[in-house]
Amino acid sequence: MKRLILPISTLLLMTIGCDNPMVDDRVELDNSELQDFSSELSSDLGLSKTSANEVNGILNKHGRGGKHREPGFLWKVADELADKLSDEEKARLFEKMEEKEIPLFGNPKGKKGKGKKGGKNRSEFSGIVKVLTDEQKVTFKAIIVAYKEKFKAVHEQVKDGNLSKGDAKAELDALREAMKAEVDALLTDEQKAELEQNKADHQAKRQAYKDSSKAVMIAILEMTSGQVSEFDTANQEARDAAKGLFEKAKNGDIDKDTLREGLKTIFATKNEKMSNIFDDNQLEIIKIYKALEIRMKKHKSGKGKMRGGKKGSKG
Repeated sequence: MKRLILPISTLLLMTIGCDNPMVDDRVELDNSELQDFSSELSSDLGLSKTSANEVNGILNKHGRGGKHREPGFLWKVADELADKLSDEEKARLFEKMEEKEIPLFGNPKGKKGKGKKGGKNRSEFSGIVKVLTDEQKVTFKAIIVAYKEKFKAVHEQVKDGNLSKGDAKAELDALREAMKAEVDALLTDEQKAELEQNKADHQAKRQAYKDSSKAVMIAILEMTSGQVSEFDTANQEARDAAKGLFEKAKNGDIDKDTLREGLKTIFATKNEKMSNIFDDNQLEIIKIYKALEIRMKKHKSGKGKMRGGKKGSKG
């Protein structure tokens, strides 16, 4: 009987071991978006099964049941990961940011996203289709198709060297104004009013989300009233300076290169001011948040991934 004690004890230790493959104690996430996000983190950071489960536990705690869409989700996750991750894991988390010199606060190039050509026009007309009648939709589509060809013709002339970029810009601006006028003429007064209300509702909802996210950030970082004031001031100064540059560019007072360099200077100044507001512990949480935010954007439903709900669902 005594001879069995050692083998049995060894087997038990193997069975209850932290990373033993014989025990399937994985923490499952209820959302494919979160699962993809978690899998990328585990791969990038080289997490063991135990560490990966801890990360999943944190994601579940703050994101289960669609809560990952709520304001401040990533701030809550970043706060806990600051304590859970080792220095080596944090270093791997920050590698991509440091390689691409991504700043902690805002985008130094002032870009709102690359998008596809024509994205500006689509954003201007977003929501219009929802208020159109079936008959109007046919006319609206015809207008868009017709002007798409006109835009393409101008770009082709520039490509062939038959039209300067300056002249092309003037032509494209005129075409956009003409297209907007045609679409506007298609709408009734009631539809225009509905569109304005929808736009106002969307902006209010977006601002409420931003305000709630900021409130969570302030709580997580335990910011003092002085820090909040300095943070708001630095943001406002950067916004005002950028707005002034965009106005100059719009009026033709500066070219695109001057605009680009000016924005880089504005955002570099902003980042320096922001970095001086926070202590080392706060900056570490902010850096973790930024690294998570970059990765999370890849797994948003807008990228063609699964939408919210349980894993494998589309609803």
